[in-house]
Amino acid sequence: MNSTIIMIVILVVLFGGMMAISIIPQRKKQREYAAMQNAIKVGTRVMTIGRLVGTVVAINTDNTLEIDIGTKGSPVIIVINREGIGLNLDAQQVAPNSKGDIKVNENEGDVDADNTAPAPEAPEKTEATEKTEAPETKEDDSI
Repeated sequence: MNSTIIMIVILVVLFGGMMAISIIPQRKKQREYAAMQNAIKVGTRVMTIGRLVGTVVAINTDNTLEIDIGTKGSPVIIVINREGIGLNLDAQQVAPNSKGDIKVNENEGDVDADNTAPAPEAPEKTEATEKTEAPETKEDDSI
């Protein structure tokens, strides 16, 4: 009888410990995410959860943000829910790592992924590429 009570107490303590180990980091991440959300203001560079990078141009009262994802000469404004923001790039001071996580290139303000290849450059136009025509096909009357 006494050993049964001891086993039940050990199981309860182990279960409680496992719950604490899983809940504490989750709450910490929730607090960090809430702090990141609260730090977003007009002019903040952000990355959406879809990996679009832009600058906040307006914060609406209906919990949405207007983000400019275009260039300076041709702005492209999108409206996104506040929970769609994955990173506040102005607040990020992330060092490069080997896990393939996103890093912020502090020199240029660009965002790079460790596991992606650089974008290919556009081929130069030459006379051969401009005058490309379909090859002539000869009609064959014999069947």
